[in-house]
Amino acid sequence: MINRREFLIGSAVLAGAAARSWGHTADRGKMNRVAVMSYSFDLIMKSGRDADAPQRTLDILDFPDEMAQRYGIHNLEIQQEHLRSTEPDYLADFKNRLTKAQSRVTQLVLELGAHNISTTDPGVRAETIALTNQWIDRAVFLSAPRVMINQGTLAPEVRTTAAETLKAIKAYADAKKVMVTVENRDDPPGYVWSTVSAAAPTERPPQHTWEDEVQLIRAAGVWANPDVASFPDNAAREAGLRVMYAMATSSHFKYMPNLFDSARVIQISKEVGYKGFYSIEAEPLTPHPYPFVQTILDVLLQNL
Repeated sequence: MINRREFLIGSAVLAGAAARSWGHTADRGKMNRVAVMSYSFDLIMKSGRDADAPQRTLDILDFPDEMAQRYGIHNLEIQQEHLRSTEPDYLADFKNRLTKAQSRVTQLVLELGAHNISTTDPGVRAETIALTNQWIDRAVFLSAPRVMINQGTLAPEVRTTAAETLKAIKAYADAKKVMVTVENRDDPPGYVWSTVSAAAPTERPPQHTWEDEVQLIRAAGVWANPDVASFPDNAAREAGLRVMYAMATSSHFKYMPNLFDSARVIQISKEVGYKGFYSIEAEPLTPHPYPFVQTILDVLLQNL
């Protein structure tokens, strides 16, 4: 486990070095490939049933300006549930905030609960396609080039219908010129996503392997979205990232030195010719996400 005091001190040192170098042309180029996920701020984002709770201090409408001012990041990956309304006026307001911050949405992440491609109910599958298509339309309105779906369990008995459902979603997305992505969720056995903070520790249930993900991606003709942490071990990470980065234009990047070498992950992406985004995901979630986002940004700037 990372000592919190050491983690914050290290972050501050790295932040100073990064801040001094951001003015260089090379680092401006690096920043163009860095995005940040609103998911990193989930515990303080004004969303959900307790949106007005005191600990929720960040509104998604303020997110573009906050990320631009604090980190110089203008590429934003947005959780669909963080948008507090889908009414046209609200989405137009968010789009205006993006414009004012000179920022853009790189991807909408869709967490639609039971409406995922692994459902066994044909009616729910049809609803999943229709609901996802609505979000693809919203992605078009926000000029977001990607949507990432939640693939569900991908249990062996549903993989054929899951692939067919995803193909139907992709057909609609293709017509709208939007890419559909899928991330790997092959977590380390028994790993609890709370290595830095005791806040809301959760253990995600075992799901499918990264090979299952790749099989689905190829069957449906969609894009990979590599999550650098979600592999059972480093041997799987090395093999899986080499395959997935070659199929990707976006990636979720975490800093978990007790699990893997971040510099090595970036080197693998370079070796396979990856040219897409590295989207900062400050997981495990913490009620104090800002320094952890800064740490991940510093690691990216040092190694890209």
